[in-house]
Amino acid sequence: MRVCLVKQHTTYDLYTRCGPNLREMVASSNWRSGPLGLWEAFDTDFKVVWENSDPECQLGKQHWGKYVEGWDIWPEGGKAEYADTTDWGAYDVVISIDIAVPTRVVRKFPGVMWCYFFIEGGPTAIDGRFRGSPFYGYNVFLNHRLAKQTLNPDGLHIRSMRKQRRAVLDFPYYLHSAKSIQSLYPPPDSKARSGMVFSHHSYPCLTSEDLCAFSALGPVRRPQQSISDIHRCELLSNYFIVHPACKAMAGLGIIEAISAGCLALAPVSKLWGFPEILCPSLDYQNVEELVNLLRKLDGNPAWYKAERSLQAAKVQDWCFRFPTANLELLYRVFQQSKCSRTRQIISEKLDYAKAKLYLGGLRLLHPTKRLARLWKPTSS
Repeated sequence: MRVCLVKQHTTYDLYTRCGPNLREMVASSNWRSGPLGLWEAFDTDFKVVWENSDPECQLGKQHWGKYVEGWDIWPEGGKAEYADTTDWGAYDVVISIDIAVPTRVVRKFPGVMWCYFFIEGGPTAIDGRFRGSPFYGYNVFLNHRLAKQTLNPDGLHIRSMRKQRRAVLDFPYYLHSAKSIQSLYPPPDSKARSGMVFSHHSYPCLTSEDLCAFSALGPVRRPQQSISDIHRCELLSNYFIVHPACKAMAGLGIIEAISAGCLALAPVSKLWGFPEILCPSLDYQNVEELVNLLRKLDGNPAWYKAERSLQAAKVQDWCFRFPTANLELLYRVFQQSKCSRTRQIISEKLDYAKAKLYLGGLRLLHPTKRLARLWKPTSS
């Protein structure tokens, strides 16, 4: 299956250069490593397009723009394409980071299954501000969630794609296999891992007493800002750790660290996105409990190996095997769908209206009157 991942040049996350060397492309990322499993599962390209002024292409920046003011997002001399002149028909599936390709272009390529992530919002946003998705003429909304099973051929997602050419898919932003990061780099000079690396948000929480206690158990690595150095530290370490005083987070970093070969340790209460990847027996609430846990794991290699294998199996299935299989199945159903463009547009408008009613607490208002005001059909 031919897949293209695309972003606008002003989008703060992911890569600022294209292939063919995947490692160099990942090294150019401003922030995250992104859905690397696309390159393992499919024949995948990455494209950067120049920013478009169409309203839907400005939505992503409205979510995250204020947080990246002053960032050097786009390198001098960087190369990009125009979405209007790119041959998107060369691909079976296009996956957009935010809305990189405007609706007017999407509608010129009805044979392509158009998908998109919004960077911000994480796995809970489909129940909130992104309720009713997909919109903008796209076919699939990728919701950041772990895919814990393969799609039922008679299930809701398949029926929706067949009838409306629209569906929501559990598909993690960190689409990683258990070895995506490890396979990206040559093996380290020393095959023996040691010590630990902490999550990005954990380092400000580390006190001098904490560092002393952790350093007694092995090297405490502190990566520099680059994604490549983060990977280097993970590939050398036994553990990826979230400090118990750290603020709660979605937990994308633990998926990447497990893919790099670490055992991920975090208080379950600190991961609002993916706590099920962790094992309750490895939970801790303070530094003393964490240090004791590390000592026990170091003293019991069989236990360490078993926990590592369990986490790796979850990432392999939930973050790679199931979501990629489901994307392929959804594409096959998309190909077979007899849904017209008009019907797709109508279903999108209706879902938008229902989402507005739900989120706005307008259930007491007669639905048909509200729909009549919201729905202004566009031409097919």
